[in-house]
Amino acid sequence: MTSAATVLPLLGTWTPATLHASAPADLRFLAMYQGSPVGEHRVTFQSDGPNLVVTTHIDITVTVLFFTAFHYVHDAVETWQSGRLISAESKTDDNGTLLAVTGEASSDGFRIMSLDGPFLAASNLLTTNTLWDIRLLRESRVIDVQHGGEVGLVVKRLGVEQVMTPHGQVTTQHYRIITPNYAGSLFFDADGQWVKGLMERQGELLEYALAS
Repeated sequence: MTSAATVLPLLGTWTPATLHASAPADLRFLAMYQGSPVGEHRVTFQSDGPNLVVTTHIDITVTVLFFTAFHYVHDAVETWQSGRLISAESKTDDNGTLLAVTGEASSDGFRIMSLDGPFLAASNLLTTNTLWDIRLLRESRVIDVQHGGEVGLVVKRLGVEQVMTPHGQVTTQHYRIITPNYAGSLFFDADGQWVKGLMERQGELLEYALAS
């Protein structure tokens, strides 16, 4: 298997320094189930002095035979500085299970509080929300901002694929990702921009189609 680290140069010249020099363009994906829209996944970016404030909003409901098979709402605000997470706050409704996570950087790591109690994570980790950050492809552990704590991450490169976007067809690198709570695929273009997703939740496969 080719490691993610060996193929990152194919995805552009992106670095944490260039990412945080100015806020990236916002991302909005339509969540599609069997060809029909069932919700959205939005990521917005705002510069705040030396910090980058990233807001994630996910609202998806899948109905099968008039029954709700899957309902997921997640809102999170993460603050990053020089490519490192300095604070996070989230609320999640996962099929009626309500979750909340807060966290702040400290001198000894990143301190997280969730319904399961406190947890001290490593200071240099990305989060389960940073699907937009190409650095995710070379990580093996991330901070779980839905449930709290720290979880493992497996990434496998699957090859080159053509993806249709609002800006036309683009050549992408396709990666399979797996965590304890979700699995799927991410597609990045030559500039290292996230342009498509496939997400598996509650046994259902959702396509993330870039809307803007």
